[in-house]
Amino acid sequence: MTDITAPHWADKTVDQLMATQGTGPFLIASGISPSGKIHVGNLREVVTADIVSRVLRERGIATKLIFIADDYDPLRKVYPFLDPAVYEKYIGVPLSEVPSPSGEPGSYAEHFIRPFAASLDALKIEVEIRRASQMYASGALAEQIVLAMNHRDTIAEILNRVTGKEIEPEWSPFMPQCEECGSMFHARLLSWNPSSKEITYACDRCAIERSCPIVGRGKLTWRVDWPARWAALRVTIEPFGKDHGGKGGSFDTGKEISEKVFSWPAPFPVIYEWIRLKGMGDMSSSKGNVVSVDEMLDVMPPDVLRYFITRPAPKTSLSLDPTLQVLTLVDEVDDESKKQRDARSVQLSQAGGFTPVGIPFNHIVNVWQVAQRDMATVKAILTRTGYTWSSDDALATRCAYAEKWLNRFAPEEYKFTVQQTVPEAAKQLTAAERAALGALAETFAKDSGMNAEAIHRALYEAATAAGMDMGSLCKAFYRALIGKERGPRAGWFAEIVGLEFVARRLREVAGS
Repeated sequence: MTDITAPHWADKTVDQLMATQGTGPFLIASGISPSGKIHVGNLREVVTADIVSRVLRERGIATKLIFIADDYDPLRKVYPFLDPAVYEKYIGVPLSEVPSPSGEPGSYAEHFIRPFAASLDALKIEVEIRRASQMYASGALAEQIVLAMNHRDTIAEILNRVTGKEIEPEWSPFMPQCEECGSMFHARLLSWNPSSKEITYACDRCAIERSCPIVGRGKLTWRVDWPARWAALRVTIEPFGKDHGGKGGSFDTGKEISEKVFSWPAPFPVIYEWIRLKGMGDMSSSKGNVVSVDEMLDVMPPDVLRYFITRPAPKTSLSLDPTLQVLTLVDEVDDESKKQRDARSVQLSQAGGFTPVGIPFNHIVNVWQVAQRDMATVKAILTRTGYTWSSDDALATRCAYAEKWLNRFAPEEYKFTVQQTVPEAAKQLTAAERAALGALAETFAKDSGMNAEAIHRALYEAATAAGMDMGSLCKAFYRALIGKERGPRAGWFAEIVGLEFVARRLREVAGS
């Protein structure tokens, strides 16, 4: 177990922050475009912001955390989970104005924001959610929009110099939105009147030309929108992904634009690495290789999901395996004796309501299946095999997570049912395999109080005596009990099931 006094990345980050920016107060911002499922990869930004906020509050420093849902971003394409016949016409339209993929009332953006907001509550992340569509409509960014338009050439020079990309003469920091079709992709800015603060635009799709006030009729391009928010909201800290933090990235250009155009210093940066989905690469909503936050909260306590993100430093690459990794993560938070456990990360990951059970999660998964999902039987098995637990409620909650994990992510070899009659697969065993199981049955019948290690030795001795390898005997053993060739570790499994039942079944198989 890691010493709780060891320097944690969040403590070091706050030390650096205070050394450069004093004692606050601080406003920490994060944001996501709700173009698809808001996934665990996206969560790294918000959890990172929350952890820094928690450390600041520990030190008595005033801090506020806001989350900006970029729902005024346009729909960029018809993603694989969308019907082209329905959504093709909405390309270029803000996500806040596109219908929900579920067909229910509400926008496309809200369809993805709602479950994420509920997940933030479960994770005990105290955050104020702001929607970009409302910020633009209300005029919250009006001052910055006007400044950007009046300093178009300054911004263009910064973008050209820092990114090395040529800026077209007709480029504008503002994207108008056609009031007829709602698209930002088909509307072109024709002119800007700094006196009246009006724009004139043309829409190629609708074949119209209109003049209107600039506020509420479009948005700033991303590299200008980001620093505009810093200035409008007075952001002092912001985590963001490595794509924005690279040389010539959005932060490099945003820093200069914020300081030179909007007269606001760039926030203290906390750059994080993306989270990969094991075997599928970096999580991406548009590619569909994601696990949503609410899906993970179905199979593990909020504290454990927070711990997964909190333990490594933000720039450390993370890979999520929702299958077997769940088992080890739950135990790492539950069991203080685990060597790899980081106590400071556990402390910073508290979301309330987590009660250690004191039993390995993998063991609970196996007992839950042997007990055929009956809590009274679960408790009877655990008591018989020498386990104690913190409370019945905590045990029941952990069994509920086990059930959801089995249904959603568990590999096939982790799923089983102890058959009440001889499985068909066992009827295909050879005479030698049946004889070996028969001898094993007699050993178990003589000493039904064997523990898991003794059972394992008995299996090994039976295999040796029969001239079989251990693997072959174990396959026959599993076929006799669950009708499959693989299952939980044989010794532990037999102890959970109970040797009286095991001996009786093996006798039945041996005599078949």
